[in-house]
Amino acid sequence: MEPFVLGEGGDPDDDAAAGLWHGDAESQDADHLAGLPDTPLPGEEPDAGADDHLWMYDDGRIWDLGPADVDTDADGVADSLTRAGPDGMTVYTDRDHDGRVDTITHIGSDGDYEAHRLAADGRTWVPTDSGRLD
Repeated sequence: MEPFVLGEGGDPDDDAAAGLWHGDAESQDADHLAGLPDTPLPGEEPDAGADDHLWMYDDGRIWDLGPADVDTDADGVADSLTRAGPDGMTVYTDRDHDGRVDTITHIGSDGDYEAHRLAADGRTWVPTDSGRLD
């Protein structure tokens, strides 16, 4: 099994392939946001903030994946979100509810799937399962 690479093209700078927004890991001044509306976007809950978003750290960047919208373990808390692309779909899951994605499952359009879990070092994705859905 090959190591997991973020994004469809394997390039963390390829936003279109990954379907993600990324920013520098360092905090930045928010003055450039002055004047933007502070009302929620269509489909966004009024009280939902960035603290409800799932995120992951990769190659010196923090990737904001957006709010979790699926409860995969039936505990009443949304812990996952899905992103679809031309090569299949990827499910990002936060199993311990700290906001950081710790499990990624990619299901290819050909039916092959791979699951990876974040290692204790917080940087390495370890393959946990793979196979084919028929």
